[in-house]
Formats: sequence, structure tokens, C-alpha cells
Amino acid sequence: MSIQSRSIVEVAVGILLKEQSLVLMGKRPSGKPYAGYWEFPGGKLEANESITTALERELYEEL
Repeated sequence: MSIQSRSIVEVAVGILLKEQSLVLMGKRPSGKPYAGYWEFPGGKLEANESITTALERELYEEL
């Protein structure tokens, strides 16, 4: 598949920092694409959803 034939997926990602320079990350579960890789919390935007709303929803779902 060429790069031009791929569809664009809009995502929202948040980086949560805490005192002492701690950063919240999650590890992708087995059975998912890129299993074992580390990632920041976030996910795909739903239809007609703003980036801010998507990020709030994703953070609530993942935390």
C-alpha cells in the first residue's frame, strides 16, 4: 500500500507531567498493533469531535 492510498486518521494525544519530571505513558497490549511499544494516552477522534473533547474522553477512558 502506498502512502498516498492511506486514509488520514485524526488523533488526540496528551502528555501528563507531574512534579519531579514524571511522565505518564502506557504500554500497548499484546494482540494490538505495535504491541509492547510505549505511548502517551490518547486515541482517535470520533465524527465531529473536537481535539479537546476527544482528549478529555480518551484520558477518562484510559485513566
